Amino acid sequence: RNIGGIIVGFDQAQADLGAISGKTKDELAGLTKQAKELGATTQFSATQITEMQIELAKLGFTTQQITASTKAISNFAAATGADIPSAAKVAGSALRAFNLDADQMERVVSVLGVATTKSALSFQSFESGLSTVAPVAAKFGFSIEDTTALLGQLANAGFDASSAATATRKILLNLADSGGDLAKELGRPIKSADDLADAFKELKERNINLNEALELTDVKSVAAFATFVEGSDTLSNFKDSITDVNDELQDMADKRLDSIQGQLTLLSSAWEGFIL
Repeated sequence: RNIGGIIVGFDQAQADLGAISGKTKDELAGLTKQAKELGATTQFSATQITEMQIELAKLGFTTQQITASTKAISNFAAATGADIPSAAKVAGSALRAFNLDADQMERVVSVLGVATTKSALSFQSFESGLSTVAPVAAKFGFSIEDTTALLGQLANAGFDASSAATATRKILLNLADSGGDLAKELGRPIKSADDLADAFKELKERNINLNEALELTDVKSVAAFATFVEGSDTLSNFKDSITDVNDELQDMADKRLDSIQGQLTLLSSAWEGFIL
């Protein structure tokens, strides 16, 4: 029964992938091989890896893009404890929002994954908040590191994911208005979190009060604005701590498997790989 269930489940997942991607079994041969290989050597089964590939196909990824993204996303899911389809959806959407190529997927998931260990951000934070702010941040020229650093600073101050994302988007939109009060007050173009941190640091040194803050932003985002000003000294440091952290994400994933339960999970995956 166990062997039959493994074979039937994987076969159905492959059929679903073909239906959603519009590809034949021959065209999906590379993805099938990758799913079997990762399914036998990671904590996820080949069927789960295929479910991840299905989510990426839903986002319009080509077979080549899916191949380039799959291993990185499996590490992301392993490091954060997220389920595979959710990890694929968050990572795929983030990659698309920041207009990055699939070979940048490891960078994307490393930033998001490591940020959950260095701030109050969680995987659920990215599920509910990243899609709100990422498109605007990307248009404004902010990187995924910049955007995650801003969200992390608000999360550390107690903002929930939705409020943090909405307020950050509002502040960025105010900055985009060159004729607006905020853009005029800062007096220079803002193209990154480092630029924003420097500008907010100047406001902090001036001891800007609440009334002045309200003039520069609005009532819905003034709390986030004040938090950014107050934390301007640490924003750049946090951004640096989540930049170029591919090795840290791998270390996170490895440590989560360094237990009896983790080894049993790997054994189960190896068994399924043997059967397939």
